Amino acid sequence: MHRHLPDPASADHKTLRARVAELVKVFEKNKGPHRFQNRRDPMAGLVQTLLTHNTTDPNAFEAFDRMKERYPEWKDVHKAPVKELAETIRIAGLNNQKADRIQKLLGFVKQTYGDYTADVLDGMDFDTAMKTFGHLPGVKQKTLAVVLAFDLGVDVFPVDTHVHRLCRRLGFVPDSYDPVKTFKAMRDLVPKGKSYQFHMHLIWHGRKTCQARNPKCDSCFAREQCLYYQTLQDGTITGVKE
Repeated sequence: MHRHLPDPASADHKTLRARVAELVKVFEKNKGPHRFQNRRDPMAGLVQTLLTHNTTDPNAFEAFDRMKERYPEWKDVHKAPVKELAETIRIAGLNNQKADRIQKLLGFVKQTYGDYTADVLDGMDFDTAMKTFGHLPGVKQKTLAVVLAFDLGVDVFPVDTHVHRLCRRLGFVPDSYDPVKTFKAMRDLVPKGKSYQFHMHLIWHGRKTCQARNPKCDSCFAREQCLYYQTLQDGTITGVKE
């Protein structure tokens, strides 16, 4: 007889916080600690994250490398003919849109701070960062959370496709939530100081075990704490796949 897990649509905040804290410990026990290592340039982080939208990381990283090879300085990227820049980053997809967004971002930081730098983000919390950069096209919750967490070590929990899927399957948020709602909910649920580690653990788990289609539940060390697995066993699965 397996343990009954609460429905996130009706569970109280205290219960959900305890659930997340429990899974943080389960993942740390099985995969070890994972801590932020080194600060990286947040300007590069913003541009690279814009390139990752609606494409794979390898394509985005290749586009970034091609762009920096052709335009070594941020001024060069900003002043390049937009069609030429778009062609340079074509491999990332949506290249016309992304070229425009990158140049608008660079124009904003140059006009606002007098240089092509996003170092102002260093030390900012997420809400302040959103007020400062969130008006720019493409620079929304996910983009800023990724840069703050991965480049600057801020204790914020980014939500991408894998993380969103696992947060629903594990039972932290309702199936009906979109990534924005999941991000907002998880901000109050992940234990302090564990955002980077838990994000990395869920990314790894989503790629290796809990894939969108045909998740490997039988080999999952977290299955007894997973609402998706429990509903499978009970025959009441609602079909969280995407």
